[in-house]
Amino acid sequence: MECPQHAKQVNDQVAAVKEAIAAGKRVLVSLAPSFIASFPEYSPGQLLAALRRLGAAVIEETAVGAEVVSSFYRSSLETRDQTLISACCPVIVNLIEKYYPELVSNLAPVVSPMIAHGKLLRERYGDDSFVVFAGPCIAKIDEGSKDGSPIDAVITFEQLNEWLRHGGGVTQTDTFDRRAFANARYFPITGGILKSFVDCETTDTEMIAVDGIRQCMSVFSSLAHGEVSPRFIEALACDGGCINGPACGNAQSIAAKRVQVAKFVKDNGLKQRNPVSDSLDFTRQHQAIPLDYVSPAESQIREVMQQSGKLTKADEKNCGACGYNSCRDNAIAICQGMSSIDTCVPYMRSKAESFANIIVDNSLNAIIVLDERLTVQSFNPSAAGMFGRRQDLMKGRSLTDYMDCADVLSAMQTGNKVGGRRVEFPEYGLITEEMIVPVPEHNLIFLIFSDVTGQERRNRELEEMKQETVERAKQIINRQMHVAQEIAGLLGETTAETKSTLLELISILKEKGVR
Repeated sequence: MECPQHAKQVNDQVAAVKEAIAAGKRVLVSLAPSFIASFPEYSPGQLLAALRRLGAAVIEETAVGAEVVSSFYRSSLETRDQTLISACCPVIVNLIEKYYPELVSNLAPVVSPMIAHGKLLRERYGDDSFVVFAGPCIAKIDEGSKDGSPIDAVITFEQLNEWLRHGGGVTQTDTFDRRAFANARYFPITGGILKSFVDCETTDTEMIAVDGIRQCMSVFSSLAHGEVSPRFIEALACDGGCINGPACGNAQSIAAKRVQVAKFVKDNGLKQRNPVSDSLDFTRQHQAIPLDYVSPAESQIREVMQQSGKLTKADEKNCGACGYNSCRDNAIAICQGMSSIDTCVPYMRSKAESFANIIVDNSLNAIIVLDERLTVQSFNPSAAGMFGRRQDLMKGRSLTDYMDCADVLSAMQTGNKVGGRRVEFPEYGLITEEMIVPVPEHNLIFLIFSDVTGQERRNRELEEMKQETVERAKQIINRQMHVAQEIAGLLGETTAETKSTLLELISILKEKGVR
C-alpha cells in the first residue's frame, strides 16, 4: 500500500535479504501469524517450501515470540493495579508516547512479539545470523530499525508475495522449524491477545479489546479522563487487527481472514508453550515524547474555519479527508503550522467550483449542458443571450425546442468530440462555431457555441469589397485597352499618310534630277 502519487513509498528491504543470502549468511525468517490470511494462493506448507527455495535456512512463527509477551501480560495482571495497555502494535506505542504521554506508564513494559522472537532466534542460532521479519505491518519497518533491535530486515507480505512470483510455482511442502503455542496464533485478530492468556467475554468491562486507530484514540481519551478504568486494554491500530494490515496483500473480508486464523490455531499448534531461557531480557521502558505545540486561541481557530467556509456547525462535514478526525482538529493543526487550508477537500472543491462558475458565467461563448435525453441541465448567460431571443432558454426543456439536434445525437452515440463546425441559425440571426463534447461517464453533453456572426459579416463585406475591386480593375483595364487600340489605329493611319507623302516627294525629286 503506497501513496497513489508516489510521494511516499514503503521502504523495501528485500534487496538486503537477497544480499545476505548471496553472501552465504544463515537467514532466519520470523513469519507473522497473520500469514495464514495473507497468502490464499498457498497452503501453509507450500509457502514454507517457497521460502526455503528463496534461501531461508530457518523459518519460525513470530507467534513463538508472542508466547513470551502473552506470559508477561498474564503475570503483570496478577501484580498490577493500574490499567495495562498492550504494547504489541508499534503504531499504538508511538501514538501514546506522542499524543497521550500521560498514559505512557500504562503501556506494558515489554517488547513486541517480533522483537521477542528476534532475541530468541539470535540466542539459538548466533549473532552472525541474519534475522528477517515478514508481516503485514509497515510500522514494523521502523520498529525493526531502532537501536538494539535483533531484526536485520523487515519485509511486508506484499513485498514477499512479489518476490515469490518471480521464484516460480511450488509443488512441494515444508514445515516450521519451530511451531508456536496454539493460542499465541490468535494475536493478529481483534481479541486474540486477550484470548492467548485469559478467558473473557466480549461484555467484560475489565478486559477491553479495541481495534482501529480512531476507536483506540477514543478509548485512550476516556482512560485519560477517568471515564473507564479496565484492568487490560488490547489495542491494535488496524481495523480487525493485524490480519487487515496495510501491506497484508489480501483483499478478502476481515471475517474471512478471522476464519482462516481460527482454523490454523486448531490445526497443529502446540498444547504447551515453548521453553524460554531466563537469561534473555524482554522488558522495555517506554518514554513520553510529547509534541510541543502551542494551543491556538479560539479566535484563531474560528478565523481559519471561516476561511475554509465553516461558518456554522452544519458546515463542518468532519469527513476526515484532510487526515484529521474533525474540521476543528484540522483548523488547530493549520494554526500550529502542521497542516494547510488546502487539505480541506470540501473547501477546495467549493473553491474549484467557484472558479469554474466564474469562468463559465463570464465566458463570451454559449455553454449548454444536456443530459442523455437532450434535456437542458444548465446554461450560462451567453447561451441565454444567444438562444433566448425567440423564447426563454429554460432548464428542463428539450434542446430540440430551440434547434436541430441531429449532430448532437450523432456525437452522443459515437462518444466522440466534434469541434470547429460552422453552424448557422437563421432564426436567431446567428452564425456560430460549434463544439460538442460528450461526457459518457456522467451521461452529459456539453455544447459550446462561439458567436462568429460579426466576423462572418466582416468577412462577407471584405469579400464583396474584393469582388468590387476586381470588377473596377477589369473596367479600367478594358478602357485602357480601348484607348490603346484607338491610339494604335490613329498611329497606323498617320504612318500610312506620312509614307505616301514621302514616296511622292522622292518621286518628284527624281524627276527633277533627270531633267
